[in-house]
Amino acid sequence: MTKLKLILQPLKQGLSASGAFDLHVLLRVQAPERPKGSEQKRTPLHIAVVLDRSGSMSGQPLHEACRCASAIAERLVAGDQLAVVTYDNRINLLRPCGPVNDLPELQRYIHSISAGGSTNLHGGWAAGVEALRKAHKPDVISRVLLLSDGAANEGITDLETLSTAANAAAAAGISTSTYGLGRGFEEGLMTAMAKQGSGRSYYGDLAEDLLDPFMEEFDLLSNLVARKLTVSFDTQQAFTLTQMNGYPVLESGQWALPDLAYKSEAWALFRIQGTTAGKPGGTLDLGQIKVTWHDTKGKPADALMATFSLPLLSEGDAIALPKDSLVASRMSELRIGKLQELAWHAAAANDWDLVRTYLDEMKALAAEHPWSKAVVDELASLMESQEYHSLTKEFRYGSKATSDRLTDVDEDLLRPSTSSYTRRKPRQGKPMPRPEQEPPKDVE
Repeated sequence: MTKLKLILQPLKQGLSASGAFDLHVLLRVQAPERPKGSEQKRTPLHIAVVLDRSGSMSGQPLHEACRCASAIAERLVAGDQLAVVTYDNRINLLRPCGPVNDLPELQRYIHSISAGGSTNLHGGWAAGVEALRKAHKPDVISRVLLLSDGAANEGITDLETLSTAANAAAAAGISTSTYGLGRGFEEGLMTAMAKQGSGRSYYGDLAEDLLDPFMEEFDLLSNLVARKLTVSFDTQQAFTLTQMNGYPVLESGQWALPDLAYKSEAWALFRIQGTTAGKPGGTLDLGQIKVTWHDTKGKPADALMATFSLPLLSEGDAIALPKDSLVASRMSELRIGKLQELAWHAAAANDWDLVRTYLDEMKALAAEHPWSKAVVDELASLMESQEYHSLTKEFRYGSKATSDRLTDVDEDLLRPSTSSYTRRKPRQGKPMPRPEQEPPKDVE
């Protein structure tokens, strides 16, 4: 039986015995390595690939989208099922959800898709959900992969209605990931649908950039070990508790964490503010943490629970305590993500002076963090070259990728990630840069 590990990591290992305090604590939920020999025993996948075939997709974009659908079909194994939906102003269920027993014929059919009219995004997405609903079972992973290069301009187009629908589908066991292509798609809509749909959001600057995120998604789904993770933090009423990642809040009042894959970590940063009135040598009870989750067969697993308290110290001793480097790094990372969100809104208002102000703050925060520095350097380069369309999308997707990313359980900011779904991309709309090849050795 799979066992998860819960770690609570405060910024400092103590508090001043008297006065106001402002504490950050990092919650880490870690999954084990995949057991040896279990590679072929993963949870069955039911995937609906929903492709935009509107007129703007004509040529290379549609070719690459079909290539992605074909690549997904190629990687499915016995027990998996695939549905394919295309949409413009019309909805076409190209293939109902079922096993892929006819791969060459299916791939020829996929590559024969042609471009058409306008964009009924909701209709295409809903057809994908319905195709999966008919075949869904608790012990499978059902996910819609929705691709679009433009604005939803037919059928239901309202962001709130679409994201609410994605949330309802996720509650029924069918999650949604979104893929935006190029300049014209609505990043606000696509990221909201993925967030509320318990999926991931990706985009590609160019059509040829799409395959990389599709394969990352497939790797993630193939390695999931824990689903429907939630966290609750019960603390004293006198304290103020803030969840810093911005995870969705469920009706139960719990926060929804990302699904967890083998040898990865889901994390959440909390901020607790309050006042102490004790004496040095005592302890302060800061609350109880509870993490619930389901296994890949859809069954509730044993909850993870921990109480959280810290020693009370003299003011001088509390000030002298060192800061935990990982917690400090995640704090900076989330602040940079928040600044990217603010910069996205400023860019939408055409306030480029304010965008520069936010970029300057990002640079200062990222100076001592290699990955964050690489991200901010990319943003600054796009700003300098006035590639504003790409810049605004990087702001939006960079903020999202920061706030809910999975990490390696032993993450090292100076070392590449061990899997595609925990890697730290300097630019969201491009494939991960390939490592430089070592020069050939001299032959004696």
